[in-house]
Amino acid sequence: THTITIITNCTPKVYKMCPSPISKPEACCKVGSFSYGSPEDQESNGKPKHSQPPRSKNTRKNKASSKKKKTMPKKSIQQDTKQEMTMEEQGRFVALDCEFVGVGPDSYTSALARVSIVDWNNAVLLDTYVKVNEPVTDYRTFVSGIREEHVQSDLAMDTDKCIDLVQKILKNKILVGHGLRCDLGVMGIHHPWYDTRDTARFEPFMKKNKNTDTFQGSMLRPRKLKDLTLTKLGRTIQKEGHSHCSIEDAIAALDLYKKAQCKWEKAIAYKISRTREVEWGQ
Repeated sequence: THTITIITNCTPKVYKMCPSPISKPEACCKVGSFSYGSPEDQESNGKPKHSQPPRSKNTRKNKASSKKKKTMPKKSIQQDTKQEMTMEEQGRFVALDCEFVGVGPDSYTSALARVSIVDWNNAVLLDTYVKVNEPVTDYRTFVSGIREEHVQSDLAMDTDKCIDLVQKILKNKILVGHGLRCDLGVMGIHHPWYDTRDTARFEPFMKKNKNTDTFQGSMLRPRKLKDLTLTKLGRTIQKEGHSHCSIEDAIAALDLYKKAQCKWEKAIAYKISRTREVEWGQ
Protein backbone atom coordinates (compact mmCIF):
# COMPACT_ATOMS: atom_id res chain seq x y z
CA THR A 1 0.00 0.00 0.00
CA HIS A 2 1.40 3.35 -1.05
CA THR A 3 0.77 6.39 1.09
CA ILE A 4 0.91 9.94 -0.27
CA THR A 5 2.82 12.33 1.96
CA ILE A 6 1.78 15.96 1.90
CA ILE A 7 4.77 18.28 2.08
CA THR A 8 3.81 21.09 4.38
CA ASN A 9 7.21 22.45 5.41
CA CYS A 10 8.36 23.44 1.94
CA THR A 11 7.76 26.45 -0.20
CA PRO A 12 5.24 26.65 -1.82
CA LYS A 13 2.49 26.04 0.73
CA VAL A 14 0.36 23.02 -0.04
CA TYR A 15 -3.42 23.00 -0.05
CA LYS A 16 -5.08 19.61 0.35
CA MET A 17 -8.69 19.11 -0.56
CA CYS A 18 -11.18 16.53 -1.69
CA PRO A 19 -12.77 16.90 -5.16
CA SER A 20 -15.80 14.87 -4.16
CA PRO A 21 -19.15 16.34 -2.99
CA ILE A 22 -18.92 17.65 0.54
CA SER A 23 -21.67 15.28 1.65
CA LYS A 24 -19.46 12.28 0.77
CA PRO A 25 -15.94 12.96 2.01
CA GLU A 26 -15.18 9.23 1.96
CA ALA A 27 -15.35 9.33 -1.84
CA CYS A 28 -12.12 11.34 -2.02
CA CYS A 29 -9.21 10.29 -4.23
CA LYS A 30 -7.85 7.07 -2.73
CA VAL A 31 -4.55 7.16 -4.55
CA GLY A 32 -2.72 5.34 -1.82
CA SER A 33 -4.78 2.18 -2.40
CA PHE A 34 -3.02 1.38 -5.65
CA SER A 35 -0.09 -1.01 -6.01
CA TYR A 36 2.52 0.79 -8.04
CA GLY A 37 4.88 -0.92 -10.46
CA SER A 38 4.18 -3.28 -13.35
CA PRO A 39 3.69 -7.04 -12.89
CA GLU A 40 6.93 -7.56 -14.82
CA ASP A 41 8.84 -5.37 -12.36
CA GLN A 42 7.37 -7.17 -9.38
CA GLU A 43 8.19 -10.56 -10.88
CA SER A 44 11.80 -9.68 -11.67
CA ASN A 45 12.55 -8.23 -8.22
CA GLY A 46 12.66 -11.60 -6.48
CA LYS A 47 14.58 -13.61 -9.13
CA PRO A 48 18.22 -13.79 -10.10
CA LYS A 49 19.30 -11.73 -13.09
CA HIS A 50 20.37 -14.72 -15.18
CA SER A 51 18.13 -17.71 -14.55
CA GLN A 52 18.50 -20.92 -16.62
CA PRO A 53 16.39 -24.09 -16.53
CA PRO A 54 18.10 -27.33 -15.42
CA ARG A 55 19.68 -29.27 -18.27
CA SER A 56 18.73 -32.80 -19.22
CA LYS A 57 21.69 -35.15 -19.62
CA ASN A 58 20.07 -37.55 -22.08
CA THR A 59 18.10 -35.45 -24.59
CA ARG A 60 19.58 -33.36 -27.38
CA LYS A 61 16.41 -31.28 -27.41
CA ASN A 62 17.01 -29.96 -23.93
CA LYS A 63 20.66 -29.25 -24.72
CA ALA A 64 19.70 -27.25 -27.81
CA SER A 65 17.10 -25.35 -25.80
CA SER A 66 19.67 -24.62 -23.10
CA LYS A 67 22.14 -23.25 -25.65
CA LYS A 68 19.47 -21.05 -27.17
CA LYS A 69 18.62 -19.55 -23.79
CA LYS A 70 22.30 -18.86 -23.18
CA THR A 71 22.52 -16.69 -26.27
CA MET A 72 19.15 -15.02 -25.83
CA PRO A 73 18.45 -14.59 -22.07
CA LYS A 74 15.06 -12.89 -22.29
CA LYS A 75 14.83 -12.13 -18.60
CA SER A 76 18.33 -10.66 -18.61
CA ILE A 77 17.53 -8.35 -21.52
CA GLN A 78 14.39 -7.04 -19.80
CA GLN A 79 16.29 -6.24 -16.61
CA ASP A 80 19.17 -4.58 -18.44
CA THR A 81 16.76 -1.96 -19.82
CA LYS A 82 15.84 -0.73 -16.33
CA GLN A 83 17.58 2.38 -15.10
CA GLU A 84 18.79 2.80 -11.54
CA MET A 85 17.84 6.30 -10.43
CA THR A 86 19.81 8.24 -7.83
CA MET A 87 17.96 10.50 -5.41
CA GLU A 88 19.29 13.51 -7.28
CA GLU A 89 17.99 12.17 -10.60
CA GLN A 90 14.59 11.38 -9.09
CA GLY A 91 14.43 14.93 -7.78
CA ARG A 92 14.45 16.29 -11.33
CA PHE A 93 11.05 14.75 -12.14
CA VAL A 94 7.58 16.11 -11.39
CA ALA A 95 4.18 15.17 -12.80
CA LEU A 96 1.34 17.64 -13.33
CA ASP A 97 -2.38 17.45 -14.03
CA CYS A 98 -5.05 20.15 -14.09
CA GLU A 99 -8.84 20.40 -14.01
CA PHE A 100 -10.74 23.09 -15.88
CA VAL A 101 -14.15 24.75 -15.99
CA GLY A 102 -15.89 26.29 -19.00
CA VAL A 103 -16.20 30.06 -19.43
CA GLY A 104 -17.66 32.27 -22.13
CA PRO A 105 -21.06 32.13 -23.86
CA ASP A 106 -20.46 28.67 -25.36
CA SER A 107 -18.42 27.26 -22.44
CA TYR A 108 -15.76 26.06 -24.89
CA THR A 109 -13.05 28.22 -23.36
CA SER A 110 -11.25 26.51 -20.48
CA ALA A 111 -10.27 28.24 -17.25
CA LEU A 112 -7.94 26.79 -14.63
CA ALA A 113 -9.77 25.45 -11.55
CA ARG A 114 -7.40 22.95 -9.93
CA VAL A 115 -3.68 22.11 -10.16
CA SER A 116 -1.92 19.04 -8.78
CA ILE A 117 1.82 18.30 -8.90
CA VAL A 118 3.53 15.18 -7.51
CA ASP A 119 7.18 14.15 -7.31
CA TRP A 120 8.91 10.93 -8.45
CA ASN A 121 7.74 9.07 -5.34
CA ASN A 122 4.12 10.29 -5.67
CA ALA A 123 4.36 12.77 -2.81
CA VAL A 124 2.04 15.73 -3.38
CA LEU A 125 3.97 18.97 -3.90
CA LEU A 126 0.96 21.10 -4.77
CA ASP A 127 -2.78 20.47 -4.85
CA THR A 128 -4.99 23.54 -4.85
CA TYR A 129 -8.23 24.89 -6.22
CA VAL A 130 -7.92 28.11 -8.19
CA LYS A 131 -10.19 31.16 -8.22
CA VAL A 132 -11.72 31.81 -11.65
CA ASN A 133 -11.56 35.46 -12.69
CA GLU A 134 -14.59 35.41 -14.99
CA PRO A 135 -18.11 33.98 -14.79
CA VAL A 136 -18.19 30.19 -15.02
CA THR A 137 -20.77 28.95 -17.53
CA ASP A 138 -20.03 25.23 -17.10
CA TYR A 139 -18.31 23.66 -14.09
CA ARG A 140 -17.94 20.36 -15.99
CA THR A 141 -18.44 18.65 -12.63
CA PHE A 142 -19.08 15.19 -14.10
CA VAL A 143 -15.49 15.21 -15.42
CA SER A 144 -13.60 17.80 -13.39
CA GLY A 145 -15.25 17.27 -10.01
CA ILE A 146 -15.23 21.07 -9.63
CA ARG A 147 -18.14 22.81 -7.92
CA GLU A 148 -18.90 26.45 -7.27
CA GLU A 149 -17.89 26.22 -3.61
CA HIS A 150 -14.43 24.93 -4.59
CA VAL A 151 -13.36 27.90 -6.72
CA GLN A 152 -15.00 30.41 -4.38
CA SER A 153 -13.45 28.95 -1.24
CA ASP A 154 -11.00 30.97 0.86
CA LEU A 155 -8.51 28.14 0.29
CA ALA A 156 -8.63 28.61 -3.49
CA MET A 157 -5.54 30.43 -4.79
CA ASP A 158 -5.55 33.52 -6.94
CA THR A 159 -4.97 32.53 -10.57
CA ASP A 160 -1.85 34.63 -11.15
CA LYS A 161 -0.25 33.55 -7.87
CA CYS A 162 -0.98 29.91 -8.65
CA ILE A 163 0.56 30.10 -12.13
CA ASP A 164 3.62 31.83 -10.73
CA LEU A 165 3.94 29.09 -8.12
CA VAL A 166 3.65 26.35 -10.76
CA GLN A 167 6.37 28.00 -12.84
CA LYS A 168 8.72 28.03 -9.85
CA ILE A 169 8.10 24.33 -9.18
CA LEU A 170 8.63 23.38 -12.85
CA LYS A 171 11.85 25.36 -13.29
CA ASN A 172 14.72 23.06 -14.32
CA LYS A 173 12.48 20.02 -13.88
CA ILE A 174 11.56 17.22 -16.26
CA LEU A 175 7.78 17.50 -16.53
CA VAL A 176 5.57 14.43 -16.97
CA GLY A 177 1.87 14.50 -17.76
CA HIS A 178 -0.87 13.58 -20.19
CA GLY A 179 -2.05 16.27 -22.61
CA LEU A 180 0.43 18.81 -21.29
CA ARG A 181 -0.12 21.06 -24.29
CA CYS A 182 -3.59 21.83 -22.95
CA ASP A 183 -2.54 22.16 -19.30
CA LEU A 184 0.39 24.46 -20.00
CA GLY A 185 -1.49 26.36 -22.71
CA VAL A 186 -4.32 27.41 -20.39
CA MET A 187 -1.78 28.60 -17.80
CA GLY A 188 0.32 30.32 -20.45
CA ILE A 189 3.45 28.43 -19.38
CA HIS A 190 6.23 27.46 -21.76
CA HIS A 191 8.33 24.43 -20.82
CA PRO A 192 11.32 23.22 -22.90
CA TRP A 193 10.45 20.30 -25.19
CA TYR A 194 13.55 18.39 -24.10
CA ASP A 195 12.33 18.54 -20.49
CA THR A 196 8.76 17.49 -21.34
CA ARG A 197 7.45 13.91 -21.25
CA ASP A 198 3.86 13.90 -22.50
CA THR A 199 2.28 10.44 -22.49
CA ALA A 200 -0.30 11.68 -25.00
CA ARG A 201 2.48 12.47 -27.53
CA PHE A 202 4.83 9.49 -27.01
CA GLU A 203 4.55 7.49 -30.24
CA PRO A 204 4.61 3.96 -28.70
CA PHE A 205 1.61 5.03 -26.59
CA MET A 206 -0.35 6.42 -29.56
CA LYS A 207 -2.65 4.67 -32.03
CA LYS A 208 -3.22 4.93 -35.78
CA ASN A 209 -6.32 6.51 -37.29
CA LYS A 210 -8.95 3.93 -38.21
CA ASN A 211 -9.35 5.37 -41.71
CA THR A 212 -6.40 3.87 -43.63
CA ASP A 213 -7.70 4.84 -47.11
CA THR A 214 -6.40 8.39 -46.88
CA PHE A 215 -3.01 9.95 -46.21
CA GLN A 216 -4.20 11.03 -42.79
CA GLY A 217 -5.02 7.41 -42.01
CA SER A 218 -1.34 6.72 -41.32
CA MET A 219 -1.06 9.50 -38.73
CA LEU A 220 -1.04 8.73 -35.03
CA ARG A 221 -3.61 9.86 -32.50
CA PRO A 222 -3.30 10.19 -28.71
CA ARG A 223 -4.95 7.55 -26.55
CA LYS A 224 -6.94 8.35 -23.45
CA LEU A 225 -5.05 8.24 -20.16
CA LYS A 226 -7.71 5.88 -18.82
CA ASP A 227 -7.08 3.37 -21.63
CA LEU A 228 -3.29 3.60 -21.39
CA THR A 229 -3.36 3.07 -17.63
CA LEU A 230 -5.54 -0.01 -18.01
CA THR A 231 -3.58 -1.64 -20.87
CA LYS A 232 -0.05 -0.70 -19.79
CA LEU A 233 -0.35 -0.76 -15.99
CA GLY A 234 -3.37 -2.99 -15.40
CA ARG A 235 -4.94 -0.28 -13.26
CA THR A 236 -8.36 1.38 -13.45
CA ILE A 237 -8.73 5.15 -13.11
CA GLN A 238 -11.51 7.61 -13.97
CA LYS A 239 -14.17 5.05 -13.13
CA GLU A 240 -17.58 5.38 -14.72
CA GLY A 241 -19.81 7.70 -12.73
CA HIS A 242 -16.89 9.29 -10.86
CA SER A 243 -15.18 12.59 -11.64
CA HIS A 244 -11.47 12.74 -12.42
CA CYS A 245 -8.89 13.20 -9.69
CA SER A 246 -5.93 15.30 -10.82
CA ILE A 247 -3.59 13.68 -8.27
CA GLU A 248 -4.54 10.21 -9.48
CA ASP A 249 -4.11 11.24 -13.13
CA ALA A 250 -0.69 12.80 -12.51
CA ILE A 251 0.52 9.62 -10.79
CA ALA A 252 -0.83 7.48 -13.64
CA ALA A 253 1.07 9.53 -16.23
CA LEU A 254 4.25 9.28 -14.13
CA ASP A 255 3.91 5.50 -13.82
CA LEU A 256 3.45 5.22 -17.60
CA TYR A 257 6.65 7.21 -18.10
CA LYS A 258 8.54 4.98 -15.65
CA LYS A 259 7.48 1.90 -17.62
CA ALA A 260 8.94 3.31 -20.87
CA GLN A 261 11.72 5.44 -19.41
CA CYS A 262 14.71 3.76 -21.05
CA LYS A 263 13.22 3.80 -24.56
CA TRP A 264 11.85 7.30 -24.08
CA GLU A 265 15.15 8.80 -22.92
CA LYS A 266 16.99 7.25 -25.87
CA ALA A 267 14.52 8.96 -28.22
CA ILE A 268 14.98 12.30 -26.44
CA ALA A 269 18.79 11.96 -26.56
CA TYR A 270 18.62 11.29 -30.30
CA LYS A 271 16.39 14.33 -30.90
CA ILE A 272 18.70 16.55 -28.86
CA SER A 273 21.70 15.27 -30.83
CA ARG A 274 20.00 15.92 -34.18
CA THR A 275 18.90 19.39 -33.07
CA ARG A 276 22.46 20.30 -32.12
CA GLU A 277 23.75 19.05 -35.45
CA VAL A 278 21.29 21.26 -37.32
CA GLU A 279 21.96 24.31 -35.14
CA TRP A 280 25.75 23.94 -35.26
CA GLY A 281 25.86 22.84 -38.90
CA GLN A 282 27.62 19.60 -38.09
